[in-house]
Amino acid sequence: MSATKINIVKCFRFSVLVLLMLFVTPTFAQKGEVKKSTKTETVDGKKYYLHTVEKSQTLYAIAKVYNLTVNDILLENPDALNGIKQGQTLRIPFEKRVAVVKNVPVDTSTFMHKVEAGQTLYSIAKLYNVTEDAILKLNPAAKTGLKLGEELRIPGKKNIATVITLPIKNGNDTAFKINKKALYNIALMLPLQLWNVDNINTDDILKGTQEFPAKSEAAVEFYEGTLIAIDSMRKVGMKLNLHVYDVDDGDSAKVQSILDKPEFKTMDLILGPLSPGPFYTVSNWANEHHVAIVSPVSPANRVLFKHPDAAKALPSFSTQMEQLAIFVGTHHTGDNVIMITSGNTKEQAAANTFRTNVSKILFPISGDTIKTTRGMNGLESLLKKDKTNILVIPSGSSATTQPFVSDLLRSLNTLSDKYVIMVYGLSSWMGYSNLDPEYLQKLQFHFIAPYFIDYDSCAATKRFLKKYDNAFHGDPSSYAFAGYDVSLFFLNALYVNGTDFYLKLPALKGEGLQQGFDFYRSDSECGYENRSVHFMQVVDYQLIKAK
Repeated sequence: MSATKINIVKCFRFSVLVLLMLFVTPTFAQKGEVKKSTKTETVDGKKYYLHTVEKSQTLYAIAKVYNLTVNDILLENPDALNGIKQGQTLRIPFEKRVAVVKNVPVDTSTFMHKVEAGQTLYSIAKLYNVTEDAILKLNPAAKTGLKLGEELRIPGKKNIATVITLPIKNGNDTAFKINKKALYNIALMLPLQLWNVDNINTDDILKGTQEFPAKSEAAVEFYEGTLIAIDSMRKVGMKLNLHVYDVDDGDSAKVQSILDKPEFKTMDLILGPLSPGPFYTVSNWANEHHVAIVSPVSPANRVLFKHPDAAKALPSFSTQMEQLAIFVGTHHTGDNVIMITSGNTKEQAAANTFRTNVSKILFPISGDTIKTTRGMNGLESLLKKDKTNILVIPSGSSATTQPFVSDLLRSLNTLSDKYVIMVYGLSSWMGYSNLDPEYLQKLQFHFIAPYFIDYDSCAATKRFLKKYDNAFHGDPSSYAFAGYDVSLFFLNALYVNGTDFYLKLPALKGEGLQQGFDFYRSDSECGYENRSVHFMQVVDYQLIKAK
C-alpha cells in the first residue's frame, strides 16, 4: 500500500463530493531500487533466486535486474499475475527454460481475401484473427497500402471471427444523433468507506503491521487509473468535471441521498458503483433519466435486466464459456474435442453452456455433441493418436477443484508422451501455486481470461507503468488497470459520440491495456454486456495471445 493511497483517503474524509483536476502528489513513497538476491533454492533440480519484494518495486523492474521478462517471472509465480506486494517472495529462475520440442501438426494452408471498400490491414487481420505482420509476410506489396478489389493471401484456415456471434439488438440506431457538450460531468461511485478512516493507522500500514481495508484499496486503485485516463482525455481536448462519491453495499439511504442531490441530475456518465447492490439502485435512476451507467468490475448479469442504458465491462462466466466455445469451434474443426468435468454441480452450468455452443458449431448438420468424461474415467479410450486432442476443462478455483485440476494435469502430462494433447482451462489456474510450468508447456495450455496485461512487448503498457509510477510510486494492480481501461474507453465514447453514445455501443470496439471492449445485448430491454476476452497460451514458457 503506497502512502499516496493513504493521503487520498484522508482527503476524502472531508468531502464526499470531490472535484480533482490534478494528480495527488505522494509524500512518503520512494522509488524502489532492485538488487539481485543472494538467497537461492533448488526445486526438482532447478535453481532459483528467492527475491523478497521491497516497497515500490515493480515486476518490470525486477525482471530487468535478473535479465528476464515479466512472463518468465509470472510463469513461476502465477499468483503475481494481478500485481505484487511488499514482503512477497518471488521465485526467480536462474536460467530461461528451454522449450520442449513436440511433433505438433502445423497448418500451413492459406486462402485469398478480396479487399472491400473501407477495409484496412488492421480490420482484415481482426476479421480472420491473425496478425498484420503475418499478412504482410505473404503480401509484401501491402506495406504501401491496400487497393479496392486487391486479393490478399491470408495464413491459416478461413475462420472469420465475426461469422459466429451472439445476438445483437442495437435499438433504434437510425434515430441516433450526436449530442456533444462543451463540458461533461462524470460521476465516479466507489466504496471508499470513509466511515472507516479513523480506524486506519497510517504508520502501522507503512510498517506492514496493519492491512489497508481491501474494498477501500480497490476503490482507490481504480480511482488512480481513472485519473490517468482523465489526464489522457484532457490532452486531446475533452473538458470534464469529475465528481467522486463514496458508495458501499451497506448504506442504501446514503446512495439515495446522493441521487437526490441537484447536481447529480447534471451527470452525463456514471462509472460504478463496483458491486451489484448499489449499482442496481443507481442504474434505476440512470434508466429513468437516460444517463449512461457502467458496471466496471462486477460479472453479475442481473444488473443489466430492464436497464437498457447500462453497460457491464466484465463478461460473465457464462459469456466467457460462450466465447470459448466459439474459439474452440472455429479453430479446431478437424480435431478431437473432449470436455472433462469434475462433477462439481457449480461448474455444470458452465460445462453445459460450452458443450451446447461448441456442438452447434462443430456438428451443425448432424446435431451430434462433443464427448464428455468425468475426470480421467475412460478418457484414454476417447483420445486419438492421429489427431490433436483438445481437452476443455471448465473447472474453476474453488477449494475442491484445485486438487482436481492439479491431479488431472499430472495424469495428462503422462498421456502426452503418447498423444498430442492441447488443454483449454481457465485464467484462475494461473493462481495455483502447485502447477508445474513443465505441465503447462507440454500440454500446450490455453486459457480464457477477461483480463491480461502484456508487460513485455506492449509499448502502451510500458508508458502506463511509467505514468503510474511517476504519479503514485508503485506497481498498478488489476483495479488500477481496470480504472484506466474502462474510464478511457467510455470517456472517449462520450467525447466522440455525445451523451447518447450508448445507443450505438455495439459499434464502438476498443482494446485497452488489460481488457478489450465488444458490447452486445441479448434483447432491447436489457443493457450491454462486454463479451471481449483474451485467449492465452503457454509457448516456450511464455504467456502469449493465442491466434
